Amino acid sequence: MSSTKRFSKKGQITVFIIIGILILFTFAGVLYITKKTTKETFTAEGEPIIEEAPQTFKPIRTYTDNCLIQTAKKGLILIGQQGGYIHPEIVGSYSAADPVDADGINLEPVLVPYWHYNVEANPSDKVVYTSLKPKLYAPEDPVMSIETQLSSFVEDQLDECLDDYLPFENEGFRINKENLKKVEATVGESSVNFLLTMNVKAEKESMEASFDKFFVKIPLELKHYYETADLIASEQQKNFFLERQGLEVLSAYSAVDPQLFPPQAEVRFEYFAPYSWSENTLQTNFKDLLISYVPMLRFLGSENFYYRVEDRSYFTQKILDNMVLPLFGAEDLQVNFDYFGWEPYFKTNSDAEGIIKPENIFISAWVLSYGQQRYETHYDASYPVLVTLNDEFAFDGEGYKFLFALESNIRNNNPAVEGVVRESYPKAVTSLACDNEQKNTEMLKTVVVDSFSGDPLEAVRVGFTIPDQTDCEIGSTDEEGVLESKYPSVYGGVVNFIQTDYLTNMYPIDTYKYQDQQGMIGYAAAGYQEKVVEMDKFKIINISARKRNVQKCVTSYDGKTTSCFINDGQSLLFKEPIYQYEANGSLNRLNKYYLSGRSSELNEDEEVLLTLQRISGFHDEVMSQEWSISASVKKGEAAEVQLVPGLYKVNGMLTNDQKLVIPKEERCTKYDVLFWEQEACFDFDEISSDKYLSGNLNWDTPENYLIITPEDLYTSQELTFFIPNQDIYSVPENMRLVEDLQVPGRLSELSKKETIRPSLEPEYIPISEE
Repeated sequence: MSSTKRFSKKGQITVFIIIGILILFTFAGVLYITKKTTKETFTAEGEPIIEEAPQTFKPIRTYTDNCLIQTAKKGLILIGQQGGYIHPEIVGSYSAADPVDADGINLEPVLVPYWHYNVEANPSDKVVYTSLKPKLYAPEDPVMSIETQLSSFVEDQLDECLDDYLPFENEGFRINKENLKKVEATVGESSVNFLLTMNVKAEKESMEASFDKFFVKIPLELKHYYETADLIASEQQKNFFLERQGLEVLSAYSAVDPQLFPPQAEVRFEYFAPYSWSENTLQTNFKDLLISYVPMLRFLGSENFYYRVEDRSYFTQKILDNMVLPLFGAEDLQVNFDYFGWEPYFKTNSDAEGIIKPENIFISAWVLSYGQQRYETHYDASYPVLVTLNDEFAFDGEGYKFLFALESNIRNNNPAVEGVVRESYPKAVTSLACDNEQKNTEMLKTVVVDSFSGDPLEAVRVGFTIPDQTDCEIGSTDEEGVLESKYPSVYGGVVNFIQTDYLTNMYPIDTYKYQDQQGMIGYAAAGYQEKVVEMDKFKIINISARKRNVQKCVTSYDGKTTSCFINDGQSLLFKEPIYQYEANGSLNRLNKYYLSGRSSELNEDEEVLLTLQRISGFHDEVMSQEWSISASVKKGEAAEVQLVPGLYKVNGMLTNDQKLVIPKEERCTKYDVLFWEQEACFDFDEISSDKYLSGNLNWDTPENYLIITPEDLYTSQELTFFIPNQDIYSVPENMRLVEDLQVPGRLSELSKKETIRPSLEPEYIPISEE
């Protein structure tokens, strides 16, 4: 019994061993077969090994491969045209009219998504960046990667090309295809591969064949295009090259000029700011600039890179150099940047009516007029840029383009930084007295004209000074020289009229009385049917000087001899002297000075210093800014100055650099002491001067003011002044007396005399007709 049990146990062990050996061999066999099958499924390059079709059925495999290629190429083209998407509408919305408020550009029918853009609404105080750049490989994104999209597209579209293999029915083939199929797209280094798994059974006569795998390899460097596009998008994300180009172009085309963009920051010291800008016009101009300049962006390491050299300025060349992206790796590709006139987002710190004007300060304090303008323009802008990578040798010379879009975002004159809350624009500070609500008069009309031509003056800045309070800017005249506006109602106000190249006028007015009635600002002037304000234009004119010599005659102490020192045979204007004195005790007792009958040119050693100070215009109703000029004139020269019509004080002094000597002189006088006649003698020391003031003219009283009329001034090219000059150098040295040094001072008063003043009247030289 026991032996039987032992035998039974040994048998059981033997059975288990045999079963284990069988399982081991079975597993080893399966593993071998699996390895063998796997090894024979793929080549050394990782490409699947496709079973060779019998000769009769090869056209079916070729037909299927061709359909796979055609459908795959359609998908690849769509991927390139639409920034890596077959159906980009799945991931965003697109707009042709307003792409800056969308997720990409609508090129109808092509939709191009942004690979870097702001998803927040443009007026928002912050910017949030995102990207619709798809992943390249399926493991990274099994739903929307480029590989996944290509696989799905070919799966969906392949049947349309296969057409149930109908072309083979006429050849006697019977083909059955399962509807279930699978496409696996793989992006390689230099190709895109498509593996189709689909069961196809074909019969012809007594022959039959079956197919379950099809593989095509399309030579296209899609990975290279994708990586180049990613490189550009990353550069935009890191360094804002689009924003920096936009800001540089804005800066280059900014100036205090209505044809350009208002400056981002500039201060001018002028009486008024005649220019303003419309935000709508600037937006159109900005769009035109982008159309011209965005295509000038260049990828350094690309096939179509070029270096542009301008013979203009360092600044211009620097802007062009900054448009080069320092990127490499696209030597076989053409890289283009384009802006096709899409409507940009464009905002500035304009007023409620969309007008940009500088902050203006104007102070008029009779003697002083001061103006300052602060230009501070803040720009916000967003605009799309289309980037195209072009491989013209792809697809056997058919070419291939890979497109994607980028968005530029400028905020407050800087590239917009994500997450930074935008500061509010600084607001202009305006006096409450100048607010529109405080302008409570009825309409007051002003007509401003040129004092000489009578032409209306456009763009005259009209301001209003409220004494001890502030200065308000009212507006500017139109092309008819007219401005109609309401004013703050005050007593003692002053209206200021300022125009470039014209003398500033000030018109005192009590606007309080116009609260209930309209009125005209101005005065009656000849040739006008209504009241006007005339403005005087500055005239550039040459000033020259000549001299009218005052010449000396000497009579001896005994009265027996008289000597006259008339230079160059000049005649005398008057028979009587204009000035005389007696030198008691001198041998040259009686000294008389006569005014020459004609003028003379200045000598090489002589110089005239002229000063003209404008006192007023010809209308008492207005006052003008003070105006004066000084000019130095020598022989054969003329000084260029600016004058306006009006009444002028005139002062002229003639100096001579020739040395003047008054010799030493002994003088004796006789006097009686009781009954005896006595004589006393004394000496005047020699006087020597290296420079002598010999001429003097001074018209400083109303009856002697120089009157410069518009007709005289604007029709002349030169104004010549005549300075009465003591001709002391023509007098022999031994005939000169110390009292002669008093003569120039006397000439200052003599020039005002009613009998002498007309002979010194300046002469105008008309403008030459040539």
